[in-house]
Amino acid sequence: MIAITQPAQAHTRSQSFSSWSWQDTEVTGRFTIDARRATLLYADVPAGSAAATQSLPMRLADHLAGTVQLRQGDTVCRTIADPIPRPAAAGWLAVDLQFACPLSLSDQSAQLHIDALFRYAATHLHIAQIGQDAGQIERVLTPEHSTLTLGANATPRVVGLGEFVWLGATHVASGWDHIAFLAALLLLITGWRARLWTVTGFTIGHSITLALVVSGLLLPDGRTVEALIGFSVLYAALDAARQRGDLRHHAIRLWLIALAGIGLGSWLSGLSALAPGVWLACLLLSLRLGPAGTSTPAATTSGPLIATAFGLIHGAGFAGALLDLAISSDSLWRMLLGFNLGVELGQIGIVLVLAAAGAGLQRGWTRLRPQTAAHWPATLALCGLAGLGSHWFLLRALGG
Repeated sequence: MIAITQPAQAHTRSQSFSSWSWQDTEVTGRFTIDARRATLLYADVPAGSAAATQSLPMRLADHLAGTVQLRQGDTVCRTIADPIPRPAAAGWLAVDLQFACPLSLSDQSAQLHIDALFRYAATHLHIAQIGQDAGQIERVLTPEHSTLTLGANATPRVVGLGEFVWLGATHVASGWDHIAFLAALLLLITGWRARLWTVTGFTIGHSITLALVVSGLLLPDGRTVEALIGFSVLYAALDAARQRGDLRHHAIRLWLIALAGIGLGSWLSGLSALAPGVWLACLLLSLRLGPAGTSTPAATTSGPLIATAFGLIHGAGFAGALLDLAISSDSLWRMLLGFNLGVELGQIGIVLVLAAAGAGLQRGWTRLRPQTAAHWPATLALCGLAGLGSHWFLLRALGG
């Protein structure tokens, strides 16, 4: 497996979106994807080739031109124009596609095949919306089922609640930085009651973000969201190390100086993908990390608070793409309910697995090395989590 720090393994599940409509013989569609996920399109491009020097929007347009196909019976519908990149929300790419079929789609349906990024990410999902309002159809496409019907035989149906529950659960399980964040929170707090509140707090954060998107009040910037997701892992790991007494005050000072220096330097040099206010917010939040052993508020309180606050950020990673979909508000609220239920169930499952694995590792360490301090497994885990969070944060914050 490729290292888990690759873009495809970020918190937001690898997914893309499209909306389709038709009038008589003509079909139009808009394909939308997170720009970070779209960088996978360079994975199989030979170095030095013309494709390797293409801009990302044009690389996506060329990929769609070669992989999206519309057929009416045995006839391939022709493209009216080459796929055209269009303006999209910050951190997202959008491409328009147009086809012309020999017969009206009201008389004969057509089969639309969308490869999306299935060949680059085995867990990639594509959510397609066909038509609008009352005649709307929604489909979730996978590598095994990548074709949908447009026109006469397309029965109006919306994605069921159970499908959104499954999407939420798999979304959680496929996000390495989300799992890392949960692991850091588990090391920050103790007791099942506090852990349950923490997991629930994370879901509340997700829910608030998605509700704001449904209401049209939130327009997330994909690059900022991805960077802050990395920062959340780093912050939770540092806070857990501080609460456990593993992090010394001089180490916190060094971190604050480094954060301020990197933020200022990247901004002055034009390398920063984040606004100055975001760097400042990260610095101010880090100031909360006091000397080792100090705790205000207590860990059992800060755990749910941190989970809820950063849940807003993690949720925005998924929610941003919803703004580019013409899905009715009724469907979005159903998606909100099902997705968050799936997130909650998925998180509970992850917490159980992580807690069991941690307990087993602790017992094994104690038996093998009884003379060694019992806290070393947790300390090593927090060092690893802090390293991962630092990598994700800096890579994304510096435009990597």
